[in-house]
Amino acid sequence: MNLKELMLTRRSIRKYTAEPVSGEMLEDIVKAAMLGANGKNLKPWSFIIVQDPETIAKLAFCRAGKAPMLATAKAAIVVVGDESVSDTCIEDCAAALTNMHLYAHSLGLGSCWLQCRLRPSDTEGISSEECVRQILGIPEGFLIQGMLAVGHPDQSPAPHDEAALPLEKIHREKW
Repeated sequence: MNLKELMLTRRSIRKYTAEPVSGEMLEDIVKAAMLGANGKNLKPWSFIIVQDPETIAKLAFCRAGKAPMLATAKAAIVVVGDESVSDTCIEDCAAALTNMHLYAHSLGLGSCWLQCRLRPSDTEGISSEECVRQILGIPEGFLIQGMLAVGHPDQSPAPHDEAALPLEKIHREKW
């Protein structure tokens, strides 16, 4: 499958089968993240691969309204940024998440991006970031950008329709 086909067929998957995801596949997904563009090649990100079902279940409550895609996910990959390393940390972490999302799909896996930064948790007064920080022991001063729920897909959403892209949002030379 070429990259365009991969992008058209990649969809957020929120239901997964009971089949486990191998550690090798998860490591390859994180390696793909590390291949993402990042400002001045400073690599201001770190990754936490979570496979323990109890920990994944706790992480589901780190988003207000719960993160239902974590209910059946076999893994979660948390992307942590260090803003003291680079002023493009947020963008660099987003590029890493995008690469992981696409690479997981290329392996036949499903994934769903969960934003943590600037999101509330299910616990009143605690942000999503703080909730993840407490569960995973992430030191203060690091940004929890988001996480990727990963598993073997138990749903097959239709591919994106290239003809439905909002081409009116493309401008040439000037606005």
